[in-house]
Amino acid sequence: MDCNKVYTSEVSLLRDLKLGKEKAFREIFSRYHHRVYRYVLKISGNSNLSEEIAQDVFVKIWDYRANIDENRQFSFFIFKVAKNAMLNALKKEAVHNRLLEDDVINLVSGISPEDDYLWKQYCEILEQGLMNLPEKCRVIFEKSRFEGKSYEEIAADLGISKNTVRLQIIKSLKIMRDFFRQHPEMEIIKILLILHYC
Repeated sequence: MDCNKVYTSEVSLLRDLKLGKEKAFREIFSRYHHRVYRYVLKISGNSNLSEEIAQDVFVKIWDYRANIDENRQFSFFIFKVAKNAMLNALKKEAVHNRLLEDDVINLVSGISPEDDYLWKQYCEILEQGLMNLPEKCRVIFEKSRFEGKSYEEIAADLGISKNTVRLQIIKSLKIMRDFFRQHPEMEIIKILLILHYC
């Protein structure tokens, strides 16, 4: 009887998922896999990595199914899981590679598949954080993180030593890390500014 069940409401689908019914899980997979894959692909630009992350998302959904609130919109939950899985993958990648400018643009444009307003909020919060930096630190930080200049190029531009640039970047990163601790919603921006461009 369960094999022929057609889910007419998300609530009943999620209830069955929480009970460990495989048909419900297959239905969730069918409804969301392609959307999750496209979301991750938009950010990563790598189809193999995107498929791997999408699969990981559904493993997590199955593993944590008992904690799913069937009265809340599931799409927000699954995209939050996808975002966290992508962040973890980016953190691992950051150890080995630096993001290219196009990757940053892809990441920025893909932050929220549901609402671009979120990105505007991130930019406003980031601007507040940058205003916390002393003028010299901010100029050096922006040249490094936003213009992609090397320490040598910044030193030449500003007529200061490479070591001064390095010390100002260290000071900037400490201030920005402290700022980000007060704004946990900025995790993705912290990764871009601190991990990928160090």
